[in-house]
Amino acid sequence: MKAFPAARGMALEDSVEGFWERFAAHAQEWPIAPEPFGSPILELLTPSGILHAFDRGFTPAPRSPVRVVLHGVVESAEPAEAGGISHLGGGRYELRGRVVRALERGFYLFAVGSPEVLFVLASSQPLEAEQPLAVRLAPPLMAFRP
Repeated sequence: MKAFPAARGMALEDSVEGFWERFAAHAQEWPIAPEPFGSPILELLTPSGILHAFDRGFTPAPRSPVRVVLHGVVESAEPAEAGGISHLGGGRYELRGRVVRALERGFYLFAVGSPEVLFVLASSQPLEAEQPLAVRLAPPLMAFRP
């Protein structure tokens, strides 16, 4: 697996609201499991499996379902065939899917499974569109919501 240099020096977000405004067009709505009040983790029930994402919303999560932009930072990537999501422990995930397209410098829309679960990935190295990849994400996976 090709490891990428850390995304240091790369501005990932200016603010929670700014990130949402930039990428809201790629938000999807997923059911969430009830979490203890005040929990910073959303348990999203997607067709590709359960995802635990750090909730970047300001207020407690509304009732299920919730509209979110899933965001991760790519640590490494390599060509891969099979699709799916693997939880590697803690806040680490491996996504096996494809790059749909570049969004803006350093950001890519990535799709996993069918129906597709979309992610906005930040990568310090270019990712080619339509390239099937296995990407490992730095923790935590984040969920931005309005």
